[in-house]
Amino acid sequence: MAPNAYPSLDALDSMLPHPLGERLRPHARIVQRPAGHIVMGHGERSSDLYLIIEGQARAELHSPSGREVILGDLGPGELIGEFAALDDQPRTATVEVVSPCTLAAFPGPIFRAAVFADPASAEWIARRFVGHIRLLTEKLFELNALAVRNRLHCELLRLGITAGIADNQAVIAPAPTHVHLAGRIGSHREAVTRELQYLQREGIVAQQGRRLAILDVARLAEIVRAAAGDVEMVERAAPAAVGPAAVGQLSA
Repeated sequence: MAPNAYPSLDALDSMLPHPLGERLRPHARIVQRPAGHIVMGHGERSSDLYLIIEGQARAELHSPSGREVILGDLGPGELIGEFAALDDQPRTATVEVVSPCTLAAFPGPIFRAAVFADPASAEWIARRFVGHIRLLTEKLFELNALAVRNRLHCELLRLGITAGIADNQAVIAPAPTHVHLAGRIGSHREAVTRELQYLQREGIVAQQGRRLAILDVARLAEIVRAAAGDVEMVERAAPAAVGPAAVGQLSA
């Protein structure tokens, strides 16, 4: 591979820990994928791994009846296909490109060897997996213990935290469609639309097109805490949302 053939490979040094990026660079290839492209399908027998350099993708599952379950959105710096690359088992999800993506692709066996050859790289991937497990544990609890409206409150707070909170507000743009929000929480579009309309009447959110503003993060966080007892999520939101003095009140 010519040194300047793919300038985007420079991103490996900032997106992957040293020396993992350095080890993978000679084996990487840059691919461009348009919106709607399926990077991998659930159950496929393949082990290539991808690093998102630019753009957005979505991990999802589809039932035989066509119902969509959204596992998560993926952006720059996220890996696609690391499970199969490490355990050589079938793909656990379908990953679809949401907005045009630039991806760095690596052969699975090369990635596996590079990760396990260095303790710092092995720790890095282990911490990523722990983060996935924590999030899935949260969602499993919500799905089994909370009503639909409360699951939506939790998801909105997560999206707000990810988008960034300032002056007790957060702007999610572009916001997921009501169908996609329903897929995230195991519900249907009508229930999501109904609850968002209620939250708008209460002055907690405001929606205009694909822009969803959380106007009162502290109040949304308190609703989540009351419904789910999710102190950790509230504590993550509270400092940026309402200042340190209010953390104790929100998480008490």
